[in-house]
Amino acid sequence: MMKLRINPIVAEDLKSIREYIAEDNEEMAIKTIQDIYAKIEDIQQFPYMGADLAKRVSFRTEYKYAVCGNYVVLYKIGEEYVEIFRVVNRYQDPFSNFFEA
Repeated sequence: MMKLRINPIVAEDLKSIREYIAEDNEEMAIKTIQDIYAKIEDIQQFPYMGADLAKRVSFRTEYKYAVCGNYVVLYKIGEEYVEIFRVVNRYQDPFSNFFEA
């Protein structure tokens, strides 16, 4: 299994997701975050499961993405690690502005 690196921005992404969902449903907020963590574990075990981001954007990139419900996990595969770069809402144009914090 590859090592896992998580960009510090991901913690902010997850906090925002949880807070937004919890406004309406605390249990669903917890379940959504658990589902995202499970997807991250899947990516760590099977890093090539995601799709190539380069097919969805107009620039060259080595990032991949995996969909988890209403969210997209953006990541990059290194030689010994998988780096989770962002977790963004799939309905907010996640592919064109994923480098923004």
